Order: sequence, then structure tokens, then C-alpha cells
Amino acid sequence: MNRSAASPACLYIVGTPLGNLEDITFRAVELLRRVPVIACEDTRHSARLLARYGIKARLISCHEHNEQAAAAQVASLLHSGLEVALISDAGTPGISDPGYRVVSLALEQGLQVVPVPGPSALTASLCAAGLPTDSFYFAGFVPARQKALENLLRELSTLKGSLVFYCPARRIKAVLPVIRGCLGQRRAAICRELTKIHEEFIRGTLTEIERGLETRETLKGEIVLIVEGRGKSTVESENAGADLAGRLEKFLDGVTEARARGARSLTVLAAEELGEKRNRIYPLVCAWLNRLR
Repeated sequence: MNRSAASPACLYIVGTPLGNLEDITFRAVELLRRVPVIACEDTRHSARLLARYGIKARLISCHEHNEQAAAAQVASLLHSGLEVALISDAGTPGISDPGYRVVSLALEQGLQVVPVPGPSALTASLCAAGLPTDSFYFAGFVPARQKALENLLRELSTLKGSLVFYCPARRIKAVLPVIRGCLGQRRAAICRELTKIHEEFIRGTLTEIERGLETRETLKGEIVLIVEGRGKSTVESENAGADLAGRLEKFLDGVTEARARGARSLTVLAAEELGEKRNRIYPLVCAWLNRLR
């Protein structure tokens, strides 16, 4: 819809399907057909959805590498009287996706921003995970570096609400032991390929999920990982873990040239000495070695 230059138009934040193209609201389709401009994370990716519903708006690119320039372009279009819809590749824009700068600049310039609610991997995962949803903390994508992840987990370790992370599937096997080593044994859920043909939910304790993934090839796609918050059972687990960590540290301090032996070798030695399972010892050994670096 075109407006006069004296009457700035509205920016619409539109949720789009995660995978199943049927998961879009009537309101979203009607609005996307009406607006003259749609800002997309990837114009080629969004073209399939738009073609499905006969949407022929002008497309402009708005992704993490050009978001600042795209924000200025969108603001200029709005001031000229052209309504703009902002969409991402999947789900709701701005939720660990490009969009924040576009919205922020529009608001700074006194422009109107209207949400058009729709799919979200965050809420879709939470409602089906089987973990408490009365309170939760969304941490976004897990940090790429283990040290940064450990620091984040320490900050979150006392929260009672469920912890929600986005994680590339190729990293999940490496991330789970770090989480267990920092937070102790907790219930968790892996939510993968949401709304797609191979949609999958893997539920259990962190250890149970790790074991279930051992025999599987590298997973594909993006994963939503939900971890139980700190509760009574977590405190008991932490106390037991602290006792084990203390005994392990005392043992490792007495091992000759422990650093040169490596995590796996030390795990075998410590598990035999302490009478504990290797999968309990290994993350603690890794944490001990990291502190020495």
C-alpha cells in the first residue's frame, strides 16, 4: 500500500514457517500480498514460500552481513510511504535472526512497528519438550568456543527456569558433555528438524541423550536444546558431583606429568582408581585440564 511522503508507513514483523509451508497465518499471507516491499534474510530461500501463496512484492535483502545498511534502506522506504514486511528464513525475525537493527532504527526514527505473530522454533520446542515452561531463559546460539560456553553455563547454573539454546547439529555431541560437566546431571530435550518430515524429539537425562547419540552419524540441521533448570534433584546431583570432583582433583594432582597424558588416558586411570564410570569422569577431567591452561 502506497502512502504520501508526509505519512510514514508501517513496518510489519512477520513470522513465517519453520519448515512446513502450511504453518502460516491467514493474516500473514494477506499482509504479505498487500505490502509493496518485503525485506528477506535470503531472497532466494523466501521466494519458494512467496510463490506458494502468490505473493509478488519487491524483495530486498536483509541479513547479518548487511543489516545496518538494510535498516537504513527500510527506514527510507517507510518514510517515503511504502509499507515494508520483515521476514526471516524461518520463524520470527529478530529471535537469534537478523531484524533487531531494522526494528531499532525504525523506532529511533519514530516509525510504527507492528508484530504479526507466527511460528517460532523457541516456543514450538518448549511446548513439546516436556520440561517446565512457567519460567525459562533463552540463551541463543551456544558460543563457538568451549571456554566461552563454560563461562556462560556458570552464569546460568543457578537459574531455576529451563535453559534454551540453539545449536548446530554438527556440534551437539561436543556440547552435551560440557553442559553436563558444568551443570551436573539434568533432564533435557533435543528438538530437531521442527515441522519437517524428519522432525525428532530426544528426551532424557543429559547422559541418556549422549549415549543415544553415540551410535548415530552426525546429525543435520539446527537443534533447539532445552535443559532443565536448577531444582532439588539438581542440587543433590551437584553435591555428589562436587564430592567426586574433589576426589578426582586430589587424585590427578598426584599423577606424574598428568597434563602430558591427555584427557582420555587420565579418565581411564581415574575411573579405575575412584571406582566411577568413565562418562562421569571424562567431563571433570577436561574441566581440570582446562584450568591448567
